[in-house]
Amino acid sequence: MCANFLDSGVFCEKCVSAAETEDFVTAQSSKLNKVEIDLVLSKHAEDKKAEQDGGGKRKDSLVLWLGFAGGSSMIFISLLLYAFPMLFQVDAEAAAAFEASQKLEHCRLVFEQIGYRLEDGVPIEPELRCADTNVPNIVERSGDTVRVLLPNPSDYGVTAMYVSNDTHEVVVER
Repeated sequence: MCANFLDSGVFCEKCVSAAETEDFVTAQSSKLNKVEIDLVLSKHAEDKKAEQDGGGKRKDSLVLWLGFAGGSSMIFISLLLYAFPMLFQVDAEAAAAFEASQKLEHCRLVFEQIGYRLEDGVPIEPELRCADTNVPNIVERSGDTVRVLLPNPSDYGVTAMYVSNDTHEVVVER
């Protein structure tokens, strides 16, 4: 007998295995093609994507705010240290030495300005002197050379400071 009876009909022995395979593939395909499963999977994928996008946006905004706050604080601290250089120095000797060097540098800049005026042949104003000095600067003339000296160099920790009309460079003798 060459015929086999299946639910879908009567087949020969060769065709039985092909019909069974076809039925199996059709059953599996129908399971995968169900609309309900597709809807659940797509909803789950959308939820997951929305969760990832929201988390990414929160991370990005957090990084931006941290960058903004960090940059602003660095600028503020830099300006604070520029305005108050002695703010974090604890050593009194180091602070006094720093103040003395700043005082000397300010006086040197005043004498440099006097030197430029001497080079240009502009008369020197009596108000043009170091900040802590109440005594006018000493002016010496020797022929065509005019030299302006600091009246109290020991207050600045030097033995002499002067400038001449030959050059605007300030000479500081320690």
